[in-house]
Amino acid sequence: MGLFLARAPLGLCLIAVLGPIFLTMLLLRPVLALYLLTFSIPFGSLYELRLGVVTVGVSELLVWALVTAWVLRMLAFRRARLAYTQLTGALLCYLGALVISLWPAHNLAPALKELAKWVEFLLVYLFAANELTERQLEILIGALLLAGALEGILGIYQFLRQVGPPGFVLFGRYMRAYGTFQQPNPFGGYMGLVLPLAYTTVFARVRDACRALKGRGLGPAALWALGLLASVGMFAGLVMSWSRGALLGFVAGLILVGLGLGRKAVPALLLVALILALLGPTWVAMLPSGLLGRLTDAAQYLGKDLMVVEVTDENFALIERAAHWYAAWRMFAQHPWLGVGTGQYATRYPSVALPRWQDPLGHAHNYYLNVLAEGGLIGLGSYLLFVLLAFGMVWRVAGQERGWQRGLSLAALGMLGHLLVHSLFDNLYVHEMYLLAALILGMVTSLARWDQAPQRFRSLLSQVRI
Repeated sequence: MGLFLARAPLGLCLIAVLGPIFLTMLLLRPVLALYLLTFSIPFGSLYELRLGVVTVGVSELLVWALVTAWVLRMLAFRRARLAYTQLTGALLCYLGALVISLWPAHNLAPALKELAKWVEFLLVYLFAANELTERQLEILIGALLLAGALEGILGIYQFLRQVGPPGFVLFGRYMRAYGTFQQPNPFGGYMGLVLPLAYTTVFARVRDACRALKGRGLGPAALWALGLLASVGMFAGLVMSWSRGALLGFVAGLILVGLGLGRKAVPALLLVALILALLGPTWVAMLPSGLLGRLTDAAQYLGKDLMVVEVTDENFALIERAAHWYAAWRMFAQHPWLGVGTGQYATRYPSVALPRWQDPLGHAHNYYLNVLAEGGLIGLGSYLLFVLLAFGMVWRVAGQERGWQRGLSLAALGMLGHLLVHSLFDNLYVHEMYLLAALILGMVTSLARWDQAPQRFRSLLSQVRI
């Protein structure tokens, strides 16, 4: 070891020394991987490991390290704890549809990568749903808020200081925020997925923060202040991303959170509606015209022949997106039941592309059409089943919990609202953001840990001996 440390590069030396320490800590506390995962999702793209033609991110390494440590602990203690939920069954159903759609796949590399993505989703969800304690949930909330606040501040800096490629310039003096995601749309998507957790933390923990200050406890007050900072920073970053999908997703998430609050939110909603009715025209006039245009311009190209529409700098992105929607629909029309194969959109795109739009861009810029093209009716049906059961679970928990636990469930409701609407314009299951959705859904499931399986089967699952 001494000879190795003397001759090896510094990076390998750090891995050789710190690696075993981290792995030992992970065996003792697997949840440490989840804490690191909250930061590696937004910042992991800064360093990626390339293995041949495959690129492995830090988040993926953390997931498999987490699962390995979890399995080894279950083997060591000869006990497995796996709570049965309908959402687990829905995820398995969707994974089954992805496996079936491997049959028509021509290129196995992207197919296996897409399959591995949803396997990781399931594993993170299962660990979070079965292993997290109340204290660990609070730490995860703080870590998610801190990571989101840092990413939002980075986006604000890019917007104001005009840091980025020339294609992202706005009005000649600003820059579309893109954070560490290389593109504004996924950056706005990440902001929108975490933002509900920030503003629900602010209004769900006001009393806890006040009590903590009176009792000279800084923990709840610090978390509330972090939630406020994250709310401001992430909302500003979302707007500065100039992403229409992120803006519409934010509104959808906010509406669902308001509905989840129930009758207690009616006076507040009526007050907001009254303020908008009185001051709305004034506020609209103050908004940049380009922002409103991004929300209204898309409708004018629906149903038009894209072959004859004149392409300009202003409508290029809209027509390009519509061309990819059309290509996805043609894939589905040719293979309606199983689709063209899991992860095969980019591979099959040249055969259905419009003449002026030959770049596949990796996905259809509409996740529902993307699933329909790659998995057919079976794939889309199983995905919609998963979404429906996830929404039902979160809604149920939001109605049962109180205090900060209810705030967490409402945050998941806002996250799902953003995901469902933003997915109409983009694919948010990229840049490891699917792990963020799995983590939040698992955190909400851990609040209840209900089991709708028969009592005998539930008892058997909780006492499995290996």
